[in-house]
Amino acid sequence: MHSSTLTQLQNIPRLNAGHYPTPFEELPRLRAALGKAAPRLFIKRDDYTGAGLGGNKVRKLEYVLAQAQADGAEIVISMGGEKSNHARVTAAMCARLGLPCELVMNPPNVRHDGLKPANLVADELFGAKIHRVANRDERNALSAELAARYMQAGRRVALVPLGASVPLGALGYVRAIGELKPQLEAAHIQLTHIVHASSSGGTQAGIVAGCQLYGLPAQVIGVSPDDPSVSIAAHVADIIAGIGGLLDCAFDHRVTIRDEFVGAGYGIPSDESAKALALVARTEGILLDPVYTAKAMAGLIAMIGDGELTADDTVLFWHTGGQLALFYAPE
Repeated sequence: MHSSTLTQLQNIPRLNAGHYPTPFEELPRLRAALGKAAPRLFIKRDDYTGAGLGGNKVRKLEYVLAQAQADGAEIVISMGGEKSNHARVTAAMCARLGLPCELVMNPPNVRHDGLKPANLVADELFGAKIHRVANRDERNALSAELAARYMQAGRRVALVPLGASVPLGALGYVRAIGELKPQLEAAHIQLTHIVHASSSGGTQAGIVAGCQLYGLPAQVIGVSPDDPSVSIAAHVADIIAGIGGLLDCAFDHRVTIRDEFVGAGYGIPSDESAKALALVARTEGILLDPVYTAKAMAGLIAMIGDGELTADDTVLFWHTGGQLALFYAPE
């Protein structure tokens, strides 16, 4: 890509809310546990991005909330489940900006009587006002209704979509590839694959576009924790096209999504994801989360077991955070 495209990326306003570069580490004990046929394994620790207990949403919200601030937003409205990482980071970053935050939230698929998700506790501590709905389908309608009420009252509203997974937010992961590349060069590493959890699409769109922009020839594999690969791939492609519009260039929007590791449904651990979470914890002292990254790691392990990823490959697992979903607090 032309240097003018990089300049254009650098000139788009963003908040300075995260801690970068996030660590880039090798996983030798996990590789040994997976056998002689396993590829060399690395991890990018975006669970260490910092703001609001970290995760991939920090990189996206740095752009989306910078735009909200520039637009003079007086209130931020967003949505998610009660275990939502996006909601937690949105609430935290709004607190730092002094912006009132309202969250439209639905119950999780896995519930425990007398306990509430730790992410919800964090939302409340960050000062977010919580609006509850019965299910995921009702979130958009109530969010739009709340925004309309405030605007009719003369308030300026920023309505942040789920996961901040829009082209502007996805620039956070375009930029993240620019952060990763010198880490790879310093370690003399040439990746063949990048594996990560892919749901609302912004992270994968940014990584795919970033690999093209920075000349990183790795195959990007998104592992779905919820929706069918066809629907996620279509959304990722749309976001990639939008990134091209923001940076005035064209990207190849073909993507790879694996959806055979969802199990019984969103937020419901599978046997494979539970084993993957425990294996990474016991071999490397790293906690994954039960909703997203454990299923992505289960996918990676299965691809090694099936011979899709071999000892000739070098694979980066992108840890997108979310470990707070492991924990609950009393009501």
